[in-house]
Amino acid sequence: MTTSLLRAKMLLSHCLLIPVEQIDDDADVGDLRGVDSLMFEGIVIEIENATGTRVDVMDLLQLRTVRDVAKILDGQSLNITN
Repeated sequence: MTTSLLRAKMLLSHCLLIPVEQIDDDADVGDLRGVDSLMFEGIVIEIENATGTRVDVMDLLQLRTVRDVAKILDGQSLNITN
């Protein structure tokens, strides 16, 4: 497991109050714990705190999986038009 993938899992574990071991690498973030808009906002805030930057809105619209969270933590864009 890559460091960024582990960071993503730890961040999601903290935000959603579920054990890291229950988060699959390819899990859909929305399916992890029935994520609603407030939970998603908390995840975004934690990502921004971890990276020290604002997450691009286009990336947020495309964020689906744990791997997507890891990419954003690595500073990569999910925006396919970039």
